[in-house]
Amino acid sequence: MRDLSTKQNTIKGEAIMADQQGGTVLGGVRDVDPNANDLQVESLARFAVDEHNKKENVSLEYRRLIGAKTQVVAGTMHHLTVEVADGETKKVYEAKVLEKAWENLKKLEDFTHLRDV
Repeated sequence: MRDLSTKQNTIKGEAIMADQQGGTVLGGVRDVDPNANDLQVESLARFAVDEHNKKENVSLEYRRLIGAKTQVVAGTMHHLTVEVADGETKKVYEAKVLEKAWENLKKLEDFTHLRDV
């Protein structure tokens, strides 16, 4: 019988739960492969910027996806680090997008300014 007890690990500053064999337990945040060139993740990053623009009545321009992580919750929470242009200034934001494919739901949960570039 497999031991399902957990221990806490820290990877790149993110706390995750792992079982004794090292597998990720639901709820843990994991990096998205940067070489995957995933069009879905790119689309979610653009969606986050567009939704933020609508909500805040601003006109940030999407530039590029810097990094992405996912977390399985009641759906998938996408943690996206995006670079945008605010006029002539480049800025980096952290966006959280909740996706529930079975409900055809995509929702911007958070959009936080991290730094100017």
